[in-house]
Amino acid sequence: MGKKILMVCYYFPPLRDVGCKRSVAFSKYLADHGWQPYVLSVKNPDKHFCQPGADVPPENVPISYTRTLFNVYWFFGKANGLISRIFSVFGIRLKRNYLHDLFSIPDIFLGWIPKAVHKGRQLIKNHDIDCIYVSCSPFSSAIAGLIIKKLTVKPLVVDFRDPFYTMHPGVEKTPKFRNAINRLIENKIIAGADQFVLNNEEVKRGFISAYPEFKDKITAIHNGFDSSFLPDGESEKFEKFTIIYAGNMYLEAVSADSFFEALLKLKKQQIINMDNFQFLYFGGCHQHISNLSLKYKVDDMVVIEKPTPYPVILDNLRQAHLQLLRIMKPMISTKLFEGIALNVPFLATIPTGEVADMIAEFSPSSYLVHDDSAATISANIVQAMQDYKEGNIKSNDVERFMNEFSREKMTYKLEEAFNKALHLNVFKGDDLP
Repeated sequence: MGKKILMVCYYFPPLRDVGCKRSVAFSKYLADHGWQPYVLSVKNPDKHFCQPGADVPPENVPISYTRTLFNVYWFFGKANGLISRIFSVFGIRLKRNYLHDLFSIPDIFLGWIPKAVHKGRQLIKNHDIDCIYVSCSPFSSAIAGLIIKKLTVKPLVVDFRDPFYTMHPGVEKTPKFRNAINRLIENKIIAGADQFVLNNEEVKRGFISAYPEFKDKITAIHNGFDSSFLPDGESEKFEKFTIIYAGNMYLEAVSADSFFEALLKLKKQQIINMDNFQFLYFGGCHQHISNLSLKYKVDDMVVIEKPTPYPVILDNLRQAHLQLLRIMKPMISTKLFEGIALNVPFLATIPTGEVADMIAEFSPSSYLVHDDSAATISANIVQAMQDYKEGNIKSNDVERFMNEFSREKMTYKLEEAFNKALHLNVFKGDDLP
């Protein structure tokens, strides 16, 4: 029989961010498997970094919400604006907000730590909770988890959905002094955690290389896909040939110009037009996508959707011909798992690595583009249109994929981490249902 788990999750319904999905699935399946999760989340999330919505949390999962005491992003944003105006008088232009670098430690969500610690300690005392689980980002949650552990002497499992310092794609652009601070904080988090979870094998290898002394408590648990969203039967495709993208496009780190340039190339060649083709976009950064479509004169074929419930997005995905996949290494997007599970081939403009290997293994009719050039992307779109026309699209290996990467399977792996943290008998991976 499972025990009681405090789940510290800043991202949780009613928020509808992609960061919620992993924790929501874990809480649901933990409850189904006989564990009792108690979720602690935020009452007043920072709307600059969250998507407020009306998503519903799982049934039979008690949730407590507590408030952030102060909005660091707003305060230092205002202060930086004032300082920038003063410096501009002397012809000096600030390139970044150094106040955030100096004071937002570990991140801008630190205002949540005091209330989260107080409420977390209270929940553990009132419900006799056995173990603490923390989902990061934000990494302020990990600091709260460490303090709660110190106060309650309960084992702690930390789950890095995103990198903090090690393998973070923005490390080179971060000031050296802040990288040194982040490295120290990351070390303290891993040292203080009884089990440390990452969301893919590539990141796990990087962390073990950086922290070999902690290798025995570092494990990888992929995001996976929730089987409850699998369709009952085949879905009809859109009448127009449709490429879909849902979620963050990582425009701050990975240019999308090549894709839109490829669409323009095909439009000029009269291969695609507004009557036979659409790029369907669900996600943030609407203005950036609109600007790119106007820049490359393909706005007549680009459909930018308003915020949409997750099940509706998945329904649109099933009807699409291709899912555009972009990644910011070393992270693995949830879009990978959605596309494979829903049997939609990828147009994957990605580097080689774990993601490309998984696509090659489970999605035989996907199109991998490693050079991210407009010429290669456009050639693959033409090939995909031809393959669909001639009936040459092979189905994904969905059954084997779900046997390995369902959210329920991933939850069993998390339970194994809990058991290790609690020093209980651990069942072997081969014994997973």
